[in-house]
Amino acid sequence: MEELDQILERFTDPSTGSLHGAVFIAIDRSGKTIYNGSAGKATFDTQNTSVVNQHSLCWIASMTKLATAVAVMQLVERGTVSLDDDAREIVPELRDIEVFIDGHGFVYDRSSPLLQKWSESRGRTAHTFSGSLEGYSHPLIFQPGSSWAYGSGIDWSGRLVSNPNLPPPPPPDLASKQKKIEIVTKSTLEEYMQKNIWSKLGANSTTFCPELHRDTLPPALEMGYRLSIGQGEKSIKKGSIILGQPAKDNLGGIGLFSTPADYMKLLSALVGGGFPLLSQDSIDMLFQPQLSEASRIAMPKPLGSQMRRVIGIESPDDYTQADHCLAGTMTLKDIPGRRRAGTVNWSGLPNLHWWIDRQTGIAAALFTQLMPPGDAAVTGLLIELEKALYGALSRSAGHYSSGSKL
Repeated sequence: MEELDQILERFTDPSTGSLHGAVFIAIDRSGKTIYNGSAGKATFDTQNTSVVNQHSLCWIASMTKLATAVAVMQLVERGTVSLDDDAREIVPELRDIEVFIDGHGFVYDRSSPLLQKWSESRGRTAHTFSGSLEGYSHPLIFQPGSSWAYGSGIDWSGRLVSNPNLPPPPPPDLASKQKKIEIVTKSTLEEYMQKNIWSKLGANSTTFCPELHRDTLPPALEMGYRLSIGQGEKSIKKGSIILGQPAKDNLGGIGLFSTPADYMKLLSALVGGGFPLLSQDSIDMLFQPQLSEASRIAMPKPLGSQMRRVIGIESPDDYTQADHCLAGTMTLKDIPGRRRAGTVNWSGLPNLHWWIDRQTGIAAALFTQLMPPGDAAVTGLLIELEKALYGALSRSAGHYSSGSKL
């Protein structure tokens, strides 16, 4: 895996690179680490020589969504809720949600000029990154199932898992659901995940509330902000985490802080069949395509150019390459030299990425802390690392040339 070391070192070279620090880890379905490498520095303090490593704390932003999806599937597996339940009967805030006429679902308001204009007209100050679900209380911009946009559906799923305010007593015909509602709302999302996900994995550095654990959490990989590309240290300045802190709510779509080592334990469980979090049947459901034809056709354009590069979509009009499952985006066709059909992936706002290739039997993730999102250099790094990883595995055992699985 020397080639991967060289790629990481090149991209983080203080004189000519384009990143201050990065970690890349890959595992197989047995839990064996295939590659674990890091390069660069953890801080922008010239007097601090700390290096980034697998235990560096990161704001993982939308990589939170995978953990929340697992939490929901645990409740489905137990029969606490069903994927066909009307969420409005469990989450009262959803009961009066409106839909813009001729709008373009739940989306993040910072990505929608229409919602920004609506917020301004009402003097609304809460927003996606204010650290509160109040930032997601706004109209839908299209009817669910009729199109696709990137938004807060998983954040609301987190609210379903953990709703601190019980809804009003249901009418008699809904009495059978009352037991479900009481079970779902017994803990915060932080408490639920600590008990049912992170403690089971031995992941001790993952939390929605880093401010409460300063003494026990590892040092952070500081956030950077892109100024230019390819000029080494001049390319990036010190940035900031844009999520309001301490956050009022445990946001299931963007709120977690974690380390590469911790997060890989989650990926390991999922690529390995689910234990100790989910059954194999639940894993299969988690990774099953879900989009209507209209939503799949609409998805490539709002994904953005860099995510299209990641999942092999060559044109915004190409809707045959990708779908979406409960866990993330799905690649429908093999990408030569890279991931196989059925691979599921997603990213985090500060240019983090994960993928699970069940056909091949590997999972991997790239960790950075860099704004703004959709950075072309990080996408290039990810693709180079991915090609080198699959190439090395192919050469070492012929797994890919023969089409066999790890």
